[in-house]
Parts: sequence; C-alpha cells; structure tokens
Amino acid sequence: MRDARIVPQAPRRLLVLSGAVGGVRILVIDTAWLGDLVLASPLLRAAAERLGGGRVDLITSPSGAAVSAHHPCLDGLLVLEKRGADRGLGGLLRARRWIRARRPDAVLLPRRSWRSLCLAWLAGVPRRVGFAGRGGNWLLTDVVPFRADRHQIDRNLDLLEPLGAAARPAPPLEVTCPEPERLRVATWLAARGLDRPGSFVALAPGSAWKTKQWPVERFAEVGARLAARLPIVVIGGDAERSLAAAILAAVPPGRGADATGEFTPAGSCELLRRAALMIGNDSGALHLAQAAAAPVVAIYGPTASSLGYGPRGDAHRIVEIDGLECRPCGRHGARRCPRGHWRCMLDLETGRVERAALEILAAA
Repeated sequence: MRDARIVPQAPRRLLVLSGAVGGVRILVIDTAWLGDLVLASPLLRAAAERLGGGRVDLITSPSGAAVSAHHPCLDGLLVLEKRGADRGLGGLLRARRWIRARRPDAVLLPRRSWRSLCLAWLAGVPRRVGFAGRGGNWLLTDVVPFRADRHQIDRNLDLLEPLGAAARPAPPLEVTCPEPERLRVATWLAARGLDRPGSFVALAPGSAWKTKQWPVERFAEVGARLAARLPIVVIGGDAERSLAAAILAAVPPGRGADATGEFTPAGSCELLRRAALMIGNDSGALHLAQAAAAPVVAIYGPTASSLGYGPRGDAHRIVEIDGLECRPCGRHGARRCPRGHWRCMLDLETGRVERAALEILAAA
C-alpha cells in the first residue's frame, strides 16, 4: 500500500458508467469506530474487485486505520483525526485537497454523517453514493435506502448497486496483520504454550461505552470456571489492563495470561486465530474475532444483535435479556443507563454465558 500522505503525481481519471465497470477510482469515506471498519472490509474488497480494478482509496479515523491500513485492496489512505488535529474547517480542507489530488470517480459513504457528506460534495466527487436520512440527501447523487432489517455488512454492500456492481454473497471480513507483528504474536503465544489452534479461551471485557461492559466480576467468575478446561487470555487495549488484572486474579495460577496493551487491533485479530472461542461484549473485539474465524459468545446489553452488527453463523452464541421494553436503547450504547437500572446487564447471569461457551467447546 502506498503511503497515506504521498499522492501520485498523475492519478488516473476514468469515467463512471451506469453499468458494472472496472478500473474506475473509488473512494470510501468511513470515519467510524474500529468495529465498523472491520464490518466495512467486505465493501472495500467488493468495490475494488468489481469497480476499482482491484484497488480503492479510504478515508477513515485512527481507530479505523488500525484495522484497515493493511487491507490488500487499499491504494491510498488518509487518516482523519476528526476529534483531534483535523477537527473543524482545517481538517475538512486538508481532506478536500487529498481527495482532489486522488480524483475519485465515485465515493461510497457507509456513515450517515453530515461531515462526510459535506466533504464528498465540497471535493466535487462526480458520483456520491450514500444512505437516505438525516436531511442530507441533496448532497448525494445516488440515495440508497437504509435497511434497518439488514446486517451492516449487507447494508454496506447495498451502496454498490447504483454503480451496477452489487456483491452477493458478501466477501469475508478481512483484517490483515503485518508480518513483523504476526511473528511477535506467534512468539508471545509460543512462550506461554498457547501456539496450538484452539489452545485457549479469549476474554474481551472492554468496550468504548460503559453501559456495554458486562460487569468485570462476572467475566472473572466465568474465566475462573473455564480455566479448568483451557487457559484464559484477556485481550484489549491499555484501557483494559485493570479489567484484565481483576479477571486474572480470579484464575488459578498458570492458567491465565494478560495480552491487553500488547498488540495492535490487527495483532489481537491474529492472536484470536488460535483461540478456541472468544467471550466479549458488543465491541470491536467481537468483530475482530469474526474476522479471525474464532467462535464468539457475544454479550448484548443496551444494544441488540437485531440492529445488524451481531455475529453471523452457527458457530456463535448470542446472550442477551429478552423482554425488556427499554432495550435496545440506542445503536451504540451510552455512558450511563438512561433508566438508571442497567437491568440489561445486571440481569444477565454468569451461568448463561458459561453454558454458551461450553456449547461451543463441546461442538469443536
């Protein structure tokens, strides 16, 4: 992949036609969370292979770049720190200059975001394909219905239909780990005797939203019980170190390992390729596990798998409280429970999560 900040001197300029064509320059703008970019990886693959002659450009957030930067179909990448250095008009103008230098024929907009819509319009991209809603339809040349009943992967692929390049079935999720980190992950696992496929259970107790985090003491209880069968590895970023310490304090000595803060998200995905299963909240780790083809026990509280972001396939188990009229209370979770009781998580017993995990292990 070319450096994100170096633009070729003479980018190609090809016409977007109304039918399925190859060799046009496609830009995807998706500045959302890490997990959203994992779910967008099939769109990158399909857009590249069906329209872009095998390559696409991407504008994303720093967390999105953590799982997209080494995608094999990526040609150009711009990391847009919309909550940091690129906040405000200056960031928009920098991104506009980058887009105009790349000269895309069409832009795909998975986010219903005013900022992304305005950026594509200000940059003068000829075809601007995005979802209906939030009052910005007039900035689009092609408006695609947002199907709430569809999985996010399929919703993203709907964006290809106006360009005559519908992709069914969906390409697989992709997170590519660079070779140096692959070797580091392999070395870390081998040093702990965990390098065989299916040799440990991964726990991912974190989430960007507090209300989506199942209580850590319950993760600890489940981890302590499962450690009798397989060693436990806790994954996450630096922010999850304290959660890992609480979990591993409950695990018998020698039956647990702390991988929080050790690897990038792409490295964690590589680690998950060796896991027997992963237990986690509705978070980026859930989607990393799917990209790694690791079976998942997915714990849902304020959100719900029905919103279109859940794991797909028979290998997974979803654990959630049915019958609460207040859930889902949003698409992304919150810092505090809007009702103040947090029953969607507090009523979710450890026995249900443990049984789901044992079902997966028994089927392996």
